Amino acid sequence: MVNRASTLRAEEIDDDLARAWDALVVGRGVQADVFDTHAWASSWLASRPRHAEHVRVPGVFEGDRPLALLPVELGSAGCAREIGRGQRERTRVVIGTAEPELPILQGLVEEFRRCGVRELTLHRMPSRDPATHALLEALRRGGYAVDAREYMTDMIESTPDGWAGYRAAHRGFDGAIGQTSRRAAQLWPLRVAAFGAPGTPPVPAGLADHEELFDLSWKGRLGASPLRRRLLTRALDARGMARLYVLYAEERAIASCMGVRIGPVVHWHTVAYDPAAAILSPGNIVHWRAQELAFMEGRLDLIDLLPGASPLKDRISTERPALLDVCAARVPRRALPLLRGAREVQRVVPIATRARVRRLRARIATPEPASSGPALRLEARPATREPVRPSPELTLDQPTLRLLTVACARKGPQEMRADWGANDRWYRIGADPLAVARVDIGEPVPTLREVVRYDRAYTLEAIALMLADLLASPVRYLDEVPVRDPRLCWPRAWAAAAETIPPPRTAMSRAEGV
Repeated sequence: MVNRASTLRAEEIDDDLARAWDALVVGRGVQADVFDTHAWASSWLASRPRHAEHVRVPGVFEGDRPLALLPVELGSAGCAREIGRGQRERTRVVIGTAEPELPILQGLVEEFRRCGVRELTLHRMPSRDPATHALLEALRRGGYAVDAREYMTDMIESTPDGWAGYRAAHRGFDGAIGQTSRRAAQLWPLRVAAFGAPGTPPVPAGLADHEELFDLSWKGRLGASPLRRRLLTRALDARGMARLYVLYAEERAIASCMGVRIGPVVHWHTVAYDPAAAILSPGNIVHWRAQELAFMEGRLDLIDLLPGASPLKDRISTERPALLDVCAARVPRRALPLLRGAREVQRVVPIATRARVRRLRARIATPEPASSGPALRLEARPATREPVRPSPELTLDQPTLRLLTVACARKGPQEMRADWGANDRWYRIGADPLAVARVDIGEPVPTLREVVRYDRAYTLEAIALMLADLLASPVRYLDEVPVRDPRLCWPRAWAAAAETIPPPRTAMSRAEGV
């Protein structure tokens, strides 16, 4: 059968072609890429419907079966670029075999010429993919001048020896994860739950925890594109490609890792974690455990950490092949650098302008801090003269310091203790406990400085009164004392034998203005 080339609009992609499109990606072996899938293209387009009229999908077909596709977004004056620029990590020509066939790609280039594409720019094409070089050759033979420049690098790792070999190659990181896991387990039992893999619950069962962690993290509500992320997750899950791993501490989610499994390749898309638990390294723990579970699922030949450096990627990725920014135009070869320079100016100036506008808007929108008036100094008086024995003072050993660091949402014990005075002590209130409190005992009257509350039913006033009863001493405090409400509960393993909890009192003996 003679191959034919044609160009489709976005609305002409039916379900059969969408499945055939994704089948091409699966057939690429270690070159399989989630950004080549119809699942990714359709989720991007659904989140940006205004782009639909500009999207074209030139392709080469054998009957109704696609052999090569390259979806692009058309601009003015015959310019075209890959769809999803600014959102996708890589660009490839979509074919269904590990090795490309040059005649097929030449047919694809001829279709671009027939569509009137005079200038084609493709960002972040993997230099390790033979299809990249075959497409560049087809463009040259098709009358395009081609300029390819290294822009950044991939972060990948080949894994011919399975989990055992991969773990041995990164034994230092594996040892560090083991140590941090044991330290965290001194406080709360840890477990990683998998969703989406064969024999595990579906991905939607873990999405609520994943989205909550995104809310807590610096990335915000599912990052920059919440709708696209949700649509992509749903589409990949429908195709059996999505994987979600969630790390739980005492049944509370503290980190999650979203990945995509395409045959022997796993792409790790994103990690989110509760910043309050940063001292426990939850992001590293869930990522490493997810790697192990991915190997257990089946043969894995390539781990793709996606482009862009990070401390985690630097430690567990040793292969960094270049990514190419490609500009192909039907102009004399000597004119191409000038054209490319002009396009770079067109790209950079709007970015710089938008950044400056955002800074100005932020300055204008920032309100002046409002004064809440003078703080009130309050005093809670005890109902007993006998302090509790044994003393409810906490012993500040390393596990306890880690617990307080998490409860106070600090990066580490050193940062947390920077606010403490020389005479500050921590006391446990209640058997569960319902709270712990930092008290400055160097003052003439013990002064409450900070509260970590494990039971939100108790007010600051009630906690101060119970603390006064524990110490058999008046306790002073400001009405602005920080009250922390941590997500993670007090470790169950630390629960002391039941003891009498002083009943909360609700009336203050005396309240004075500063």
